[in-house]
Amino acid sequence: MEDKQLIRLLFSRSESALVILRERFGKALYSIAMNILGNHHDAEEVTDDTYLAVWNAIPPKEPDPLASYVYRTGRNMALKRLEYLSAEKRNSRYDLSLDELSQYLPHFDDAEHIFSAKELADSINDFLERDTEQNRYIFIRRYWYGDTPEDIAAELNIKSGAVYVRLSRIRERLKKKLIKEGFYYEA
Repeated sequence: MEDKQLIRLLFSRSESALVILRERFGKALYSIAMNILGNHHDAEEVTDDTYLAVWNAIPPKEPDPLASYVYRTGRNMALKRLEYLSAEKRNSRYDLSLDELSQYLPHFDDAEHIFSAKELADSINDFLERDTEQNRYIFIRRYWYGDTPEDIAAELNIKSGAVYVRLSRIRERLKKKLIKEGFYYEA
């Protein structure tokens, strides 16, 4: 079913839209939530909450593409749930992937830097667009979806050590680009 058809079903408040959402996006949503939360029950709950959030947002929103909207909503809900569950403690492998990347990125502490954060996102997107398809895939699977290097390696049929090395090299190249563009300053 096309995005526009599914959005029409959501606009008409047809319950079949929820069934289609589950069939079309459920497995990936659950995987994203599980990677972030590391708990089956919480991942299922976030996945179900995502369907409700999409149901409540459409209408009035008409996202295009729908898949990006659904996955971003699910990821954000999982991150909020993780923040709620972990407060001060660390309890997920997603924390580890964020730690890997955070040392290469500048930190924006106040609202004054929101524009800079947007520019930073554009710079990272530009960096990824210029990299190889496989490197983009590895980077996104690790830092957006929270997959382990071992899971990525199994998917790509390569050794996990190769994924670790690639991630390290990607982060280093990204850091050099961000230093050159003035987003990052070495101490």
